[in-house]
Amino acid sequence: MKRKMLFIGVFILVLLMALPAMSQPRYGYGPGYDDEYDSSGQWTGRGWGPGYGMGRGGMMGYGIYTYVPQKLPVPKNKEWIGKLREILALEKLSLEQYATDAEKYNTYMPYHMVIPQEQDHVMTIERLFTAYGLTTDGKPPTVKDTKTLEEAYQLCVKMERDLIPRYEWLIRNAEDRDTAGILNNLLIQTRYHLAMFEHVLQVGGWHGGAPWGSRGRGPGMMWGW
Repeated sequence: MKRKMLFIGVFILVLLMALPAMSQPRYGYGPGYDDEYDSSGQWTGRGWGPGYGMGRGGMMGYGIYTYVPQKLPVPKNKEWIGKLREILALEKLSLEQYATDAEKYNTYMPYHMVIPQEQDHVMTIERLFTAYGLTTDGKPPTVKDTKTLEEAYQLCVKMERDLIPRYEWLIRNAEDRDTAGILNNLLIQTRYHLAMFEHVLQVGGWHGGAPWGSRGRGPGMMWGW
């Protein structure tokens, strides 16, 4: 019964994720946008590829380099650039942590819904830096050695909660509309990642996850543009 409730709950969340994401405006991009991702290849060792084997954009049908123009105005605020680098490091850590725990506990849901979009978040932010003509820098992520699946899910909740106010700050202080819109798309997905991990904690009979409906302003926060 609990497994059935989990499946139904996650399925509903998937539908909710797709609707606001698809309603976001598509930001311009030029030739080369659809080229293969060119980086150090650190994620290809897991055999993920675009969509984690679930087709382009993962199970949500949305994502893979979230509409980043080839060139964007270089942000003048050095603090803003520093915080973007911080969130990139946290997204890389989330991606590696979730992949590690999904494999460790042989757990498919909801990790395999979230992981493709975490990969997309990393690629998208890296492409933002490329569009600015800046380097990403940063240290490689160090994952935590969780002891139980419950602890792993609680860590997921903590990591997603930590990302949300950081995205909100970056969106509020973005210097161009394209950047704000791109980050707003990532914020929407992050809110639903939090909802899924909180849901699986509740359905599993564990404590520590707040009701997934209480998420501040809702999926996005593009009220100022």
